[in-house]
Amino acid sequence: MNRTRYLTELLSRDLPVETVGPQLRRTVRQALGSRKENLLAAACGAVVRELLRQGVLVRVSLEGNEQEKGSFVLLRGRRELIDLSPLYSAVAAQGDPVHPNPSATDAQERSLEYVDGFLEAMEEAQNLRLGDVQGGEASTILSNILQLLRDFTPQFRLGILLHAPDGATPALAGLVHASTPQGEAGWLKLREQGHSVWIPQREELPPGIAELLDTGEPLGEQPVAVAVPVWEPGNETDPEADRQEAGLLFVLAPGSWGRDTLLKIGSRLARFVTNRWRHQRDVNQIIHTDALTGASNRAFFDKHFTLELERARRAESPLTLIIGDLDNFKGINDQYGHQAGDRILQMVARRLKDELRRIDHVCRIGGEEFALILPATSQEAAMEVVSRLLRTEFREVVESQGKKIPLLVTMSFGGVTFPEDGADPFELFRKADAMLYLSKDLGRNRCHFWSNQGKHLEITPEGDSGQSS
Repeated sequence: MNRTRYLTELLSRDLPVETVGPQLRRTVRQALGSRKENLLAAACGAVVRELLRQGVLVRVSLEGNEQEKGSFVLLRGRRELIDLSPLYSAVAAQGDPVHPNPSATDAQERSLEYVDGFLEAMEEAQNLRLGDVQGGEASTILSNILQLLRDFTPQFRLGILLHAPDGATPALAGLVHASTPQGEAGWLKLREQGHSVWIPQREELPPGIAELLDTGEPLGEQPVAVAVPVWEPGNETDPEADRQEAGLLFVLAPGSWGRDTLLKIGSRLARFVTNRWRHQRDVNQIIHTDALTGASNRAFFDKHFTLELERARRAESPLTLIIGDLDNFKGINDQYGHQAGDRILQMVARRLKDELRRIDHVCRIGGEEFALILPATSQEAAMEVVSRLLRTEFREVVESQGKKIPLLVTMSFGGVTFPEDGADPFELFRKADAMLYLSKDLGRNRCHFWSNQGKHLEITPEGDSGQSS
């Protein structure tokens, strides 16, 4: 018997999938699209359990067929029997609807096999959505992974409590920050890092995590939960090296799930989260990093400047954009060669990163042009940053015709600040670019900040400031 085909027919033809909740219907669509036997069996088992709970399906026993007892169900109002034996042979799931009264040990083993099976199938699938790549922030990545897991685990409610915010928008799906009132729970201060926690009472959950229970879909009576550590991903060569606990993954389930089983399942899910996190982080780095300099690239800037601007608008916080360009860079390439020019660009990117904060972004947006995104930075604070950059020695030793030649380069800058100089990202970029070219026209190695009054503020390496028309 072709189990994959039979399971597909159960989901697409025989079972009234339209009567289950929207989240479970999404799971069915994902499973049918994947054509993976593990995913089809997991989705089919979840649908059968829900239909039995609703009373839409009823179990029947055929006389003289004790071996297959419980493998047949009947749709209320119809006479056709549905044979579920291929479902049971495809995957052994906790609380399997086709075999009542399993032993506790067997149920635990089947539930663990069930979770391992569909997670392995998800990891093998090449077309599973990991979410839009918007940057390397933990919050964005973890929210995408949670959404992915929810599509395949309708019997659980999942949420992550992050120990420390990373500057991302806090209202991302499924995430709560421990530093907020929604993330407070008395036992959190007593728990040692790396330890999992069994939570038998809803009242012991942090308020933000408890809200995940109120989804409008039934979860069962007396729901229970576990909190399992989620670790920051290590590197590919040594994933366990210098790991830090990033937060806790909460797995909420019906009270019929046992403590040990739910803790094991939570650990397996948390391991999946960490592995996917590392993969997404590596994808982000490849897509959004300039291969030559290691700075962020133009694609990163185009997405992230708009994102940072939206955060600044919500937080009512200033944000400054500075565009910098190397002076006389074409002459360096012409005289000393492109290899020397590449070394200069790499040095400039390093020095810019050294002079800025971790929350700032250094992006290479053109040949010798860089954009600096400075969150929570007013014009006055940005002027201090630019004064420091203008005094920085951008010095590098290059080789040309067998000789080592020390080169000192300078940069010109243009700056603009949200909200006083505008709110649209294209408008702000255009004004900063205009200020850059004003600095070039008036002698290079200086910076101009936009002024709506037309008297733009000029800063020079000597620390002088004044107004230019």
